[in-house]
Amino acid sequence: MITQGIVYKKKGATAHIKCARPKGCEHCENSAICSKKESEIRAFDAIGVSEGDTVEVETREDAKSILVMIYIFLTPVAILFASYGLFVINPYLAIAGTVLAAAYFAGLKILDKKFDPKVKIVRIVEKAENEKQQ
Repeated sequence: MITQGIVYKKKGATAHIKCARPKGCEHCENSAICSKKESEIRAFDAIGVSEGDTVEVETREDAKSILVMIYIFLTPVAILFASYGLFVINPYLAIAGTVLAAAYFAGLKILDKKFDPKVKIVRIVEKAENEKQQ
């Protein structure tokens, strides 16, 4: 999927970009979850953009992305059920749920630093071209 956004921060080879929600999201079943009209993404910058540039960003989905989404959304549910099961066995075992939750959040921190979602900047949109589209 290709979307446009404005670079608001540059750090090394990574650009932080604010993007309007793509038109493809309007018909998504999960659009109610994404209540924000704007999203912030990090993209690999191979073309040398600077802050304030309007750019086109390409996002590709792959198997790793799907596994990360499963981890983010399904692991808390599994922790909840495991904690309840441990509580039924012995109320003091429910403390293990806290340990599982802490491990989950540590995993999120690691994913935030290590996971590469294959988002890259394709090109810089010219100012005249950007004004035409608005």
